[in-house]
Amino acid sequence: VYLLCLHHGDFGRKFDVDDPFVKQDLQWSLFSNETFEQRFKLKHPLRSTEHFGIYGSSNGVLCISDEILKPKSRIHIWNPTIGKYRTVPLSITDDTKFGYIALQFGFHPGVNDYKVVRMMCMDNKAFAVEVYSLATNSWKMIEA
Repeated sequence: VYLLCLHHGDFGRKFDVDDPFVKQDLQWSLFSNETFEQRFKLKHPLRSTEHFGIYGSSNGVLCISDEILKPKSRIHIWNPTIGKYRTVPLSITDDTKFGYIALQFGFHPGVNDYKVVRMMCMDNKAFAVEVYSLATNSWKMIEA
């Protein structure tokens, strides 16, 4: 079992958060859950450590996307242990009218499938929910 960490490459270095080089030195690593020692350095699937958030994890598989979600933010499902990722196809919804977007990710054991749930709403409370299935590589709109 490992812990995923986004950290500065030099643990002992004291740095100024306003230093423009600090973000350039960030890296992803897997650490031992028991000893907290760094075990593996990882390559981010999109070759960048900046501006990405983790929107859920299950069985060591992660859902990552833009730190600030926008209507056309790309969503990626990443297994850092084996170094593979899949970019989720763009949504089926005309989501440009929605101002707020949230993501959740998990594994559905009943159907043996990883799912991404995307929730969108507008200021006037219009709401839409869609679910992506890794097994079918497709989105499905959830009707109220």
